[in-house]
Amino acid sequence: MSEIRNLDGKLVCRIDHASGTLEIKVKDCITLIKVNPDGTTEVVNRKNPAA
Repeated sequence: MSEIRNLDGKLVCRIDHASGTLEIKVKDCITLIKVNPDGTTEVVNRKNPAA
């Protein structure tokens, strides 16, 4: 996974190039965005149980 950071060095999101998934974490919520081969997207929101 590649980590994307802002100018302050804080983690903004992570990209999994193998699966084509973008992971955004804000506090205890995680949003996963996946682009399918047909161009559609899947969005999954979940709570982080470890938080």
